[in-house]
Amino acid sequence: MIGGLPPLQWLLTFRAVMEAGSFAGAAKLLNLTPSAVSHQMRALEGRLQRPLFLRVKRTVVPTEEALAYSASIGESFARLVTATSRVSSGADARRLPIHASPSFATLWLVPRLKQFLRAHPSIDVALYASHEPARLGQDGILVDIQYARPVPESCEAVPLAEELIVPMAGPTFVAEHRLREPGDIARVPLIHSLRCVAPWDQWAARHSPHVPLNPRGLQFDRAHLALAAAADGLGLALESTLQAGDHLRRGELLMPFGALGVPAIAHRLVYRREDRDNPEIMAFLEWITGLLAQERHPDRR
Repeated sequence: MIGGLPPLQWLLTFRAVMEAGSFAGAAKLLNLTPSAVSHQMRALEGRLQRPLFLRVKRTVVPTEEALAYSASIGESFARLVTATSRVSSGADARRLPIHASPSFATLWLVPRLKQFLRAHPSIDVALYASHEPARLGQDGILVDIQYARPVPESCEAVPLAEELIVPMAGPTFVAEHRLREPGDIARVPLIHSLRCVAPWDQWAARHSPHVPLNPRGLQFDRAHLALAAAADGLGLALESTLQAGDHLRRGELLMPFGALGVPAIAHRLVYRREDRDNPEIMAFLEWITGLLAQERHPDRR
C-alpha cells in the first residue's frame, strides 16, 4: 500500500466490475472466482468506509460515489499507461530542465529552440520561466538563465553576451516625433522597463546630462511588454539589444540615436559545479554561447 491507497489489485477489480456490470462478469475478465471478486469489493468498501454497490439479485448497481471514484481511477490508470509507455519507448531520451527569465525565454530562447532540438534530437527540453531564480538542485532544474542576479557560491556562471541598453521605438513613432538627437527624449513619452539594469536617468546622465526627462510615460515590469509597447508606438523604450534583437532585425523597432547606450553583461547561464560534467548541460551551453556569438558577429561565420 502506498500513502494510504488501497491495494492496486482491489482497484483493478473495482474497475473490472464497473466495466462488466457484475461480479461474475468481472471474474471472467480477471480470471478469478466471483467469490474472490466479492471479497475484494467488500474489503475496498471497508477501507473506504462507504458502500460502492447496491446488490440487486445477481447484479450490482454502482452508487454515485462509485461512478465518480471509477472515473478518477480511470484517469490515473491512463496516466500510468502513458508514463510507462514513455519510459519503455524512450530509453535513449534525455531531459534537460531549464529555467530562464521570462523576457529572455519569450524574446530569444523559444524562437531559437528548434535549432537546439535539431542539433540534439535525443535531448528533450523542459522550459520554465519566472523572474525569481531557480533553486538549482532542489526543483529539478539543471540550468538557470538569470538576469542581473548574484551567482550562488556553489554554482558556475557563464556570461552570455555583452548587451547595449539603448533607446528604441517603432518606425512610425520615430518619424512622427523626428527623433534624431539624445536631447529629443525631453519631447516624447518614455517607456520605463522597471527591471532593466540601466534606467533612463542613468542613460541620460551619460548621453544628455542637461536634458530633463519627460515625466510622462508607461511602466512595465517585463522587457517583452516594454518592447511590444514601443513597437506599437506608445513611446520610447530603453532596453537591451539582446532582448530586442529580433524586433530590430525585422524593422519593428529602430535605434534613433544609434549605438549611444549603456553596456552591460546582465544575462548569465548558471549551473551547479557538481553538474559540470553533465553532457546535456554542456551541449546546451556550447549551443547557446555559439549562437549568440554568431548573431553578434555574423560576418565571422
